[in-house]
Amino acid sequence: MILKRIFSMLLVLFFTGSSVFAQNKIFDNFSQKELPGWIWGNIDMTYSHNYDNVENGFADIIADREISPGQFIGKITKVEPMLFTAGNFLNLMLLGVDNDVNFVVSIIYDLDMNNRYDENSDVMLVSNPISLNFHDWKEVKVKLDEENFHLVTKVKEDFSITETEAFALNIDFIADDDFKSGIFQSGIALVSEIQNKETFEDTGLRSNVTSEESVFKAKNYPNPFNPSTTITYFLPEATDVTLTVYDRLGREVSVLVSGNQSEGTHSVEFNAESLPSGIYFYRIKTPLHTEVMKMMLAK
Repeated sequence: MILKRIFSMLLVLFFTGSSVFAQNKIFDNFSQKELPGWIWGNIDMTYSHNYDNVENGFADIIADREISPGQFIGKITKVEPMLFTAGNFLNLMLLGVDNDVNFVVSIIYDLDMNNRYDENSDVMLVSNPISLNFHDWKEVKVKLDEENFHLVTKVKEDFSITETEAFALNIDFIADDDFKSGIFQSGIALVSEIQNKETFEDTGLRSNVTSEESVFKAKNYPNPFNPSTTITYFLPEATDVTLTVYDRLGREVSVLVSGNQSEGTHSVEFNAESLPSGIYFYRIKTPLHTEVMKMMLAK
């Protein structure tokens, strides 16, 4: 079977119970027999039941041929608009293969909106290989941040996974060097995004409070700014506080404040002279509260 759309696509990897994480967005729970949005190549993908099954539907992923070590096995691709949040986790429920197989995740952004990937005008976020060498079903969580995904693009414009819908999600399967030759059989039962509460509480890289709700009453002036802005915030009591600036990909840019501060109003300058134009976020965090605000650098 030939895949009409061809995409060239160790993250932070967690095998944990799903009760620890809240399913923020479910992109596919495999409740529909028709497998809407999925295409595949060099591999077969078939539904587990003869009818829609909300409770325990999944898809078998099978390469019913002799696979050798080092060989590309095949790929599956979900073509559907998906909006991810930097700092959260992409969550995949997968069936292990008890063999030396890796998979690579690619998130594809069709910036020129022509319904296909073009290396000259589009963007991919590509992971490092992740092992499928485990037993039975597991939720594999991969963190959506700069340390664990690398950006593949020739586009020079500002880009944010938080504010740009992905066109598709691709998974490549590869037999590694110690693969025991034979057929390949795996499965997939869930594609979702999970909030990373440790990093951005319930917010991801988004402004998460209105001025009326804010504990810190944070604001920056001027906004938009070039090249510097002053961030002002209020602490209702003396406490440890950190104020960190991030770019639109969730990369840490600068830690402006880290330590104990007194009750009252505080201010700190953020100088972005060496940074490109675009949206930035600043996070104020104390032991009791976390707030994220957005600001714009316009050069």
